[in-house]
Amino acid sequence: MEGALALALPLQKGQSLKVCENNKKILSWQANTPSGNWFTANYELSSFNIITTDNNELAKKLADILIATRELSHTFLMDNNGFNVITNLDFDPEFGFGSSSTLITNIAMWADVNPYELLEKTFGGSGYDIACAKADNPITYQIKDDDIEVKEVDFNPNFKDKLYFVYLGNKQNSADGIRAFKKTGNFTTSDIRNISSITQQLIKTSDFTLFIELIETHELVMSKILGLPDVKSLYFSDFEGAVKSLGAWGGDFVLMATTKPKEELRSYLFKKGFDTLFRYDELVFNR
Repeated sequence: MEGALALALPLQKGQSLKVCENNKKILSWQANTPSGNWFTANYELSSFNIITTDNNELAKKLADILIATRELSHTFLMDNNGFNVITNLDFDPEFGFGSSSTLITNIAMWADVNPYELLEKTFGGSGYDIACAKADNPITYQIKDDDIEVKEVDFNPNFKDKLYFVYLGNKQNSADGIRAFKKTGNFTTSDIRNISSITQQLIKTSDFTLFIELIETHELVMSKILGLPDVKSLYFSDFEGAVKSLGAWGGDFVLMATTKPKEELRSYLFKKGFDTLFRYDELVFNR
């Protein structure tokens, strides 16, 4: 958000959006997750007022996105036809894998508007997750003088069998995390350069020991900036390896780098109360 170079990894799991016309002259929306129906809502086409829904909070958030989309494209859904929309999420929405960013990207493609502008009008944030939603390979993401620079990078570490993603079971609200960072984040231009340098080294290194040193350094720098304890000291102080916070700190997923076999790691985590574990190759999309 402040110009540091970031490494971002698109996931194999995403979200689809399917649109077909109906003759009801309303917008009928059905959102699904792997567990089944997430929520449904019917909207007036002229105003996106909610007609009926089984989840008012989610329906209101979607209405806000649709209203913002129309502000960017005045003709969006302004004809006399109605539409049925079905979205299918490939992952549990509690995981924080980008249910909002993939939705923003899909709606922006549908309406032919700029997804970064739509994000700014709705959830805010740096926009790296919008870039990931459209990426086929790992990328670097950087904001330079209000411009966005996205570059595809060759990040396919030879030690990826030692990398795991673990869910902490406490989904964070990205918007809340952004507000907290803007309010209390304490950093210097030297910190920004330091983070960018770590990112560049992470991409290039084939040395697992150096990789661990880099993500531990990154964690400590961000801990100081955010005024929050690092995740290893909170939950995994006895862990043999490195633990890196991801997303908004305090929940969602962490990256674990370790030489422990997967089943031994799973047993260790289970005793700690964590039961959702993915290998690197199970999640990261790398064409």
